[in-house]
Amino acid sequence: MVTLNKHKHFIKIIIKTACSSLLQHKLRSTLSTLGIICGVMAVVAIIAIGDGAKQETLRQIEKMGVNNIYIRADQLTPEQRSRAREHHSAGLQDDDRYRLQSNNSFISDTAAARERALNLTGLPEHLSPKLVECTASYGRILGIKLDNGRFISESDTGERNQVCVLGWQIASRLGENGRLGQSLRIGDQLFQVVGVLNRQDLSNTAETQFTMQNLNDTIFFPLDVIESDSRTNNTSSYDKPPLSEIIVRIHSTDQISTAAMLIRRSLEIAHNGVDDFQLVIPLELLAQSQRIQHIFNIVLGIIAALSLIIGGIGIMNIMLANISERIKEIGLRRAVGASPEHILAQFLSEAVLLTFTGGLLGIVGGIFLSLVIGSLTKWPITFSIPGLIVPLVVAILIGLFFGLYPAQKASRIDPIVALGSST
Repeated sequence: MVTLNKHKHFIKIIIKTACSSLLQHKLRSTLSTLGIICGVMAVVAIIAIGDGAKQETLRQIEKMGVNNIYIRADQLTPEQRSRAREHHSAGLQDDDRYRLQSNNSFISDTAAARERALNLTGLPEHLSPKLVECTASYGRILGIKLDNGRFISESDTGERNQVCVLGWQIASRLGENGRLGQSLRIGDQLFQVVGVLNRQDLSNTAETQFTMQNLNDTIFFPLDVIESDSRTNNTSSYDKPPLSEIIVRIHSTDQISTAAMLIRRSLEIAHNGVDDFQLVIPLELLAQSQRIQHIFNIVLGIIAALSLIIGGIGIMNIMLANISERIKEIGLRRAVGASPEHILAQFLSEAVLLTFTGGLLGIVGGIFLSLVIGSLTKWPITFSIPGLIVPLVVAILIGLFFGLYPAQKASRIDPIVALGSST
């Protein structure tokens, strides 16, 4: 117990002496910590910005649904469309969806959607909604939420009911005409409003999974309802517009790779080798994003380490210059009984105190810098306890490492030589 108290007393004296010595040269101490402050600021800002980007990327990918596979129609050139006709490929069709679901045991659910360009009457001139015809499962897979009414149902697509679901902004702009039960003319047909979507917060779209459109400005209606008239006119199936996308939900993430391979092969056979579609697999995007983020973190870590090393070199230079100016002090301390270990502890504590203070100021400055960058660029910023503690610990280790040599040099000075050189 006596030994422990003795050590505590010694540490207090060392810290008090170090503080007193550094305060005697305020400007020099401040300048020597600038490198550490800037280095820690850079580390904190880099970690905060990197973590924010990582979280945003993961959030965007996870919104797509890691159990989902998106089959999207490619935009074909006239030559590619001609080749597709020659190979009897009509692009993505609902028949592809039925075929996939019936032949693939990995699939738990499917959905289809097609964007349309049709005339709408009775809408204000400034409104230009996006029209999407879809299956009932589209809203279920993407987790689309409603404010009033219901979404497209299975009976709507089966019975070709002329109903529609309005985005929140469309419904609000239409006023009375945007309420449930009202009619909206799309093309040459009247569609009854059966649902209004929840307002979509575009700054935080976590309330739904990934969609290519702004739901607030979208009108949904049952798939192929408008196509009924064209079929009676014996329109060729190859003139039927292809689906914009087919969404496939897989039972388990472990089956994603196998299911994707089977889906691609099935579509290639059905489309007679015409490459008029592409597969988007969120789980693979997630893995790729994590790999890129890992490499990104390594690069940023190297840059941050270099910044701190430069700051540490500055600390060592200042400490060496400090020792050369305090030869007499070192000689006097040795003459009155201070051991080389005491001298070593004193100068090492000064170096650590400099880097510790610089680390604290750097953390505060890094937080401020990150917030400024985030507000100016609208970039997501994420702070974490490790992201703040690690730079401080590294700064202290930098002080120990770069302060050790000057401290050892001071402890090895011969007191007689030191006193003699100062007179």
